[in-house]
Amino acid sequence: MSVAAVNAPTRVGFAGVCLETIAYNAISRFVLGIPGSAVVGNVERYVGAEREVGRLLAHAQNKICIIDYDQNTDEAIWVTERLRSEIPNIYVFAASSFSEPERIIAAMRAGCAEFLLKPLQNDRILDGLARVEAKQKERVRSKVRGRVITIIGAKGGTGVTTLALHLALDLKAIGKHKALLIDQHPNLGDTSLYLGASRHQYSFYELASNTDRIDEELLQGFLVHHDSGLHLLDSPEALDALHYAPPASIEQTLAFLAGLYEYVVIDCPPGFTDATLACVSQSDRIAIVMTAELPAVRNTVRYVEHLAALGYNASNIQIVVNRHSKKGPLTDENIEKALQRRISLRIPNCYQEVIRAINAGIPIESRNKSEFAAAIQGWAQQISGEKASQKSKGAEVAGNRNPITSLFGR
Repeated sequence: MSVAAVNAPTRVGFAGVCLETIAYNAISRFVLGIPGSAVVGNVERYVGAEREVGRLLAHAQNKICIIDYDQNTDEAIWVTERLRSEIPNIYVFAASSFSEPERIIAAMRAGCAEFLLKPLQNDRILDGLARVEAKQKERVRSKVRGRVITIIGAKGGTGVTTLALHLALDLKAIGKHKALLIDQHPNLGDTSLYLGASRHQYSFYELASNTDRIDEELLQGFLVHHDSGLHLLDSPEALDALHYAPPASIEQTLAFLAGLYEYVVIDCPPGFTDATLACVSQSDRIAIVMTAELPAVRNTVRYVEHLAALGYNASNIQIVVNRHSKKGPLTDENIEKALQRRISLRIPNCYQEVIRAINAGIPIESRNKSEFAAAIQGWAQQISGEKASQKSKGAEVAGNRNPITSLFGR
């Protein structure tokens, strides 16, 4: 393994994996002309390369790894996926002598930000770095972070999806805010069905698996656009496929989305999976939806205790009783005594109205004069009322700068 100095802080570090001598030397000569940059080494094997690359680039503010895709494409893909999983802020460039569409698509699906043809040319590397800089700018452009609301059911069947999509719709309607609904179910989520929208071929998990390439342009290819103006990131439809994204990638994706939307509402399945805990870590508010039945009360107690153990602020946890009835099997007093906290919100039992809306694929409008609509509207107003009316905007930087010196903060 060829290694340069790795201990000094570097604005941009370049590492290679299985690069041929000609390609490695070409990159080294190119990087020498860029202030604040360094080539830190070339790992000469695919197996275990992700650990070596992580060590080599540990002191680099901006991390770029160029992987040779010619020696063993399958192992190159595997290393790319591992790098993206373990180092979410790394940018991976593929280098190859072949330009078949299948090879390029495979590299991009694995998470490569750029595909460079050999012999490596300075202008192609320069273009790739410019695009990296553009993506970084998009990630930090918004100085006002939107509000993330995660909604979890104390058990299955509590009506989380119905409440999440109606809350998102009302938040969109109030003040014409930009709002996004995320179906975080690993498969067979129902949000697109309830909205009467066609299911998208790509899901939230696939977006979260592309954190090193995520930008507004990529996001557009994943969104479902509802007639109301609400945007949706769908769940995977396939039942037999494994859908997963590392928690760090989910957190990074939600942080990016909160920079674009004023409200991000997440429809989560019951239980604290790694994915749900990643959503919790990015959330400004968590709503636990329960019904007035003993198993739901028991589970809610455990949820609240678990969130407290994680250090989550109790004041940002809402207890929502869905299908509430004054003649329910458990009184509000019984529930609050068991939870040792007050019920935050009561959604009246309008089961027939809700079922008709679900079957029709037409959500209940906030202007509908029903108890359900009024309760959701009040919930949305409570949340939006806490948001400052004046939003500061980050100042735009005037003039054009060289993309490379800009990347290094010069």
